[in-house]
Amino acid sequence: MAAHRYQLSGPENLAVEIAAIQPRLYGFILKRLADREQTSEVLQRTNLVICEKAKEFQSGSNFVAWAFTIAKFQVMAWRKSEGASRLIFTDKVYDLLDRTADEEAAAVDSRIPLLRSCLERLRDSDRGLIQRRYRDGEQIEPIARSLAKSIDAIGMRLARIRKKLAECVQAKLNQGPRHEH
Repeated sequence: MAAHRYQLSGPENLAVEIAAIQPRLYGFILKRLADREQTSEVLQRTNLVICEKAKEFQSGSNFVAWAFTIAKFQVMAWRKSEGASRLIFTDKVYDLLDRTADEEAAAVDSRIPLLRSCLERLRDSDRGLIQRRYRDGEQIEPIARSLAKSIDAIGMRLARIRKKLAECVQAKLNQGPRHEH
């Protein structure tokens, strides 16, 4: 599976890349900490470091692998500082878990272009809603207010759009190597 290379041309592109890998980063960290609250904290630290170090990212290299490396180091730092008084796995256990990191990064890598293609297929209004919520980080309440809709209506619409995107990406994955646009 070929790794995709990315150009982080600006904060908008960085936000898209970070948003696209959040579920995988969360899972990657959760496997290592086995606690949702701690995982959320380490994920936030990871996102912060990714943003802080974005200028150090080598254009054309593998963004996902770079982000997973940052996550791995954030988990290690957490273990060292916060985990001293908690039950911690041995290094051998973590090594076994880390063997799948490259596989996880490759899986995310392959889905990003598919997600972009699926986003392009959305109606303009749906794509705009997704961008406001996930790229721009706008909360649902102000979005609902600006569209004169209820919070529940916007939440349900976002859920339908996410489902449509997930189905589109899955269909493209099932097509195999030839991805038609």
